[in-house]
Amino acid sequence: MSPAENAALELVTLRTDRRNERKGKFVLYAELSADCNKEWLVDGLLGHGEMSVVYGHPSSGKSAFVEDTALRIAAGVEVHGRPVRRGAVLYVALERKKVIERRAIAFRIKHGYAELPFAILGGVIDLRETANAEAIVAIAKEVEKETTEPVVLVVIDTLSRALAGGDENSPKDMGAIVKACGVIGDGTKAHVQLVHHMPVEAERMRGHGALLGAADTTILVDKGEIRTATVVKANDSEEGVQISFKLESVIVGADGKTDAPVVVPAEAPAQDYAPAGDRLTPNQRTMFTILHDAGPAGLTTDDWNAKARDAGIGVKRRADLVDIRSTLKSKGMVSMYGDRWTVRH
Repeated sequence: MSPAENAALELVTLRTDRRNERKGKFVLYAELSADCNKEWLVDGLLGHGEMSVVYGHPSSGKSAFVEDTALRIAAGVEVHGRPVRRGAVLYVALERKKVIERRAIAFRIKHGYAELPFAILGGVIDLRETANAEAIVAIAKEVEKETTEPVVLVVIDTLSRALAGGDENSPKDMGAIVKACGVIGDGTKAHVQLVHHMPVEAERMRGHGALLGAADTTILVDKGEIRTATVVKANDSEEGVQISFKLESVIVGADGKTDAPVVVPAEAPAQDYAPAGDRLTPNQRTMFTILHDAGPAGLTTDDWNAKARDAGIGVKRRADLVDIRSTLKSKGMVSMYGDRWTVRH
């Protein structure tokens, strides 16, 4: 071995020893490797060990979509054509636990799975208290023992109930929820997913922005003849990804009457901007019209904001402009290239 090779080997050995002494406290630039690929829970949709929020208006189908995804992960089957990382799921049902149970039964009837590593936890849990987050970690460990499968997903349904009377707009309370998700994620190494609501007149998540900042992925579920789940925010994957589905009723009760919905994949509706415009709020429609009237050259973000403010949008709340742009983008109506926004045709 040449002197240069000896020196290189000694350097590698020294770095390895130092790294072992650090016990994972930090990693140096020279230690980074090209094999640190992103791991997926649902390919191209949910990252393994990350945090996400699925939100929408009441009756949009958000909880049904979340539960169907969770059950498919437990079964190890694709989610709308996307491979999954199979494992156990802990579904923390803080509201409508019986409905969640009935949907699981409907899934069993529809798809024929007699047994899955899927557990439902009910009750009143205040996730602003760290001890309660730690209790969920302990329960997840019990689920792992019972199912002999690692827990790969913990669902909190809904965030509002997890606040247990707290204020969604309070940075303290929402920060406590974000911390709790971190405790659960660190303790289980699972993906933590929150089900959340949105304001009646806005296309955004309710509450303080600490939640949006902490989430790796946010998914908006829209109600229509064909329901759509759209990735609005993705830290290191593609935004604007859409999954289309319908809800199919399945009889689950011995009375022959009690039913529950199952998610059924559906073809995405054809893009037709006139009807789509009709489904927009007035402010969304105005923002879209401003950009449309700008022609093929489009507008920069600053120019679009200025024209929108002239129309009275975003004057009191600047975040409205961001929310509206995100909605139009998620609906596939606008796109950005370089520093300019244009209407998609």
